[in-house]
Amino acid sequence: MVFMYNTGTGTGSTVEQADLTSQINGSRDVFTIPEADTSSVRVYFNGLRQVQGENFSVTNSTSITLDFIPQIGDFLTIDYTPA
Repeated sequence: MVFMYNTGTGTGSTVEQADLTSQINGSRDVFTIPEADTSSVRVYFNGLRQVQGENFSVTNSTSITLDFIPQIGDFLTIDYTPA
């Protein structure tokens, strides 16, 4: 599911949200994301925002790599600006 909202900055940028939870299998640490501006990706694990460079990295405009392995039952979402 994708949610869109305006950032309110006046630039017209649209921030979208993607739920990556269905990709969690207990052994995966690389996740496919919608094409995004790599500097805009914000990752939330079980509702807690993760720190880029410490908890995850943006591999390219369509994938992220976590520094941990989410387990089945965990939740993983991102906020991003489309590329």
